[in-house]
Amino acid sequence: MASEFTVSLLRAALFMSGAIVLVFCARRPLRRWADAALAYQAWLIVPCVAVAAVLPTASVALVRAVPALRPVPHLAFRAVPLAPDGIDTLLVAWAAGMVVLALWFGTAQRAFLRQAGRLTRSGAVYVSAADAGPASVGVFRPRIVVPHDFDRRYSPLEQALIISHEQTHIARGDAVVNLLACAFQCVFWFNPLVHVGVRALRLDQEIACDAIVMRRHPRARRAYAEALLKFHTGTHAMRAGVNCHWQTHHPTKERLMSLQLTPSGTIRRRAGRCIVALLATAAVAATLGARAEQAATAPSYLVEMALDAGGERSTPRVLAKAGEPFAVASGAWRVELTVREATTPGDVWLTGRILRGADIVSAPTLLARVDEKATIKTGDVTLSLTVNRARLQ
Repeated sequence: MASEFTVSLLRAALFMSGAIVLVFCARRPLRRWADAALAYQAWLIVPCVAVAAVLPTASVALVRAVPALRPVPHLAFRAVPLAPDGIDTLLVAWAAGMVVLALWFGTAQRAFLRQAGRLTRSGAVYVSAADAGPASVGVFRPRIVVPHDFDRRYSPLEQALIISHEQTHIARGDAVVNLLACAFQCVFWFNPLVHVGVRALRLDQEIACDAIVMRRHPRARRAYAEALLKFHTGTHAMRAGVNCHWQTHHPTKERLMSLQLTPSGTIRRRAGRCIVALLATAAVAATLGARAEQAATAPSYLVEMALDAGGERSTPRVLAKAGEPFAVASGAWRVELTVREATTPGDVWLTGRILRGADIVSAPTLLARVDEKATIKTGDVTLSLTVNRARLQ
């Protein structure tokens, strides 16, 4: 089933790219006209589209063949995979890239904790033994970590604003969002738009947090801006993928300009929520519509099978569309198959499973020529297939 997984992964990456571009274009107008929090929430459209891109579009069609076959023992131990080297290489490269990026995120997180050193609790915050923070650290047990010179670097008002900022991160569960964003980066490491989108997401996360703090302290804009500007004079903290840092490499100018935005009224915020909901609905509907259109225009194939198990033969014929799974059952045996077009003209991919009851005997993947016989042999079971082009009536 390797090729089916690869197709699903690439399809999800393609539709996600369109969703990222949509949100990237809408985020600034939403922030200026409605609310910074809505620009941040609009990024939920991307995972919604990703889920819509991989949802099954049709149930497995079942064709029951006769006569019934007699049981054939000891097949599972002699199953021979027929997967081609090209698909294996592609999957290995994808898995290697995912593991490398996950290790990079884990190393960055561990390096930050090592840099922070021993943490000493002081009221609502934990003071690091080094220059780590300010930051909210942890997913399940979040804590606010501040540098050892926090009380000297920032004024009392600035300290209160920074702590309020990090408490907002914790209250909203932004560390969980960052963890899921890192997971998307690992799975879709080959898509540069995913990394660009995560960077924009983190910026919108900070600006939305700034806006909430400013609504609580409307007269502290100057002090808040001065605390942001001290990032350039202070020591840069190492950035980990999950933590929410006050001192980050986000564009400080854009954060400062966002502080000048006038808070929108209730009507605008409600209208903004409606706009985000419409964008999400349109994006998901477009994804499902595109998949339905692909399924409608997919070529059809007449699959002629000859299943021989212990001398008993069954010869079903199935009319199936490319990419739509179907199944043939006979007695205790069941064959599940999916036919897909290959990149080479005249070739098709055949992926599926051969089952005896609930036990999987074999999960073959093979490349076959149209109108030519392909054979899968597993112990005493032989499955011959001939795929012919056809049209659905």
